[in-house]
Amino acid sequence: MQIPEIDKLIQSVIENIPGKAGPFGEELQNYLQQALSSALKKMDLVTRHEFDIQSAVLQRTREKVEKMEEMIKQMESRLLNK
Repeated sequence: MQIPEIDKLIQSVIENIPGKAGPFGEELQNYLQQALSSALKKMDLVTRHEFDIQSAVLQRTREKVEKMEEMIKQMESRLLNK
């Protein structure tokens, strides 16, 4: 899986290596790509899109809980006033 941000980071690292890594530049770039991809997979990260979806789900859930809490308060109030 290619992630543009990782590719940019790798390219930046390669460009800042003295001598442009000589004949090993492409091999080093491949190694860095694999190492960074592996490290990110181990971190169990989510995309911004997935995060935004889950945030929206959480917001809707909070709104429902608040409505249910209000309904319970009203029911309790009715029961106590009888």
